[in-house]
Amino acid sequence: MIGYKISIIIPIYNIRDYLSKCVESLSSQTYSNIEIILVDDGSTDSSGELCNQYAARDSRVRVIHKQNGGASSARNAGLDAVSGQYIMFLDGDDYLAPDALQRLAEIAVEAGDFDFVQFHYTETDGSWQGDPAQPAHTRVCTDPREMFRYLYQKGGVAASPCTKLYRASLFETLRFQEGIAYEDEELITRLLPRCRRVVYTELILYGYVMRGDSSIHAPFNTHKLDVMSIMDERLQVLRGLGYDEFVQETRRRQFCTAAMLYCQARCAGADKAAAYLKKRLQSLSKDKSIPLAGQYLVLCRLLRVTPFAAELYYLARRLCGKS
Repeated sequence: MIGYKISIIIPIYNIRDYLSKCVESLSSQTYSNIEIILVDDGSTDSSGELCNQYAARDSRVRVIHKQNGGASSARNAGLDAVSGQYIMFLDGDDYLAPDALQRLAEIAVEAGDFDFVQFHYTETDGSWQGDPAQPAHTRVCTDPREMFRYLYQKGGVAASPCTKLYRASLFETLRFQEGIAYEDEELITRLLPRCRRVVYTELILYGYVMRGDSSIHAPFNTHKLDVMSIMDERLQVLRGLGYDEFVQETRRRQFCTAAMLYCQARCAGADKAAAYLKKRLQSLSKDKSIPLAGQYLVLCRLLRVTPFAAELYYLARRLCGKS
């Protein structure tokens, strides 16, 4: 892979204070054959102008200005413009270790043909610099069942589009679904069945900057309900593949997520969302094979005997100061 171009797609929306560290972490990479695609997603601060300044300084930087459509829309615009043989995604408020691309290129050369290389991130306030001495500890996986097992074991790092170096041809007909939350979970469900060879490494190469105003800290909104339909879609995929153990795990997570979101919706006064989630909980509770434990097992059993179980669960959590 040494000598091949890596295209890095960065969706940008009102993050001027973070953008410099992000772009400079790419322009100073020890692996220089890169294409930096900055997608200004209708920013209303001066992020767009800053993007133009970077393009004027570095011929490897390309800028796309578009109307605001969200991160998925911005990533799709970047995918339509890539020219590299390999692709990465980077959020505009995060950054890479100085040798990240060089380490990934070396792993790719050693592994040979692959669909993506999976690496790790670390949460940071912006002070993390990476460790050039860390060992790679790679392994190659050719079994889609094992890829799904890794997804369930590792969670966010495995679902994130930003913790992977992809073969560009993987995205010839694959795009992010726009207008939804949890688009990473939706994409990975469609991506893994297409993969035949994945490389896993323990290298920490990505600095995930924790911001108090990021979307993960946002209060309840109806877009959070998207996760329920995304899990429905994953269940269809898993059943089609015959991966029964992951079907049951997904059902368990769906029940627990519905319970959590129900409490959030009640607390926010989102009555329609709460009613929808209560209905989903009642439906899920009928499946006695879901492997629940603790408070969720109690809730599930109560749902089978009283129509007020969800309300009782919410009130109990309020009394405990958890909702």
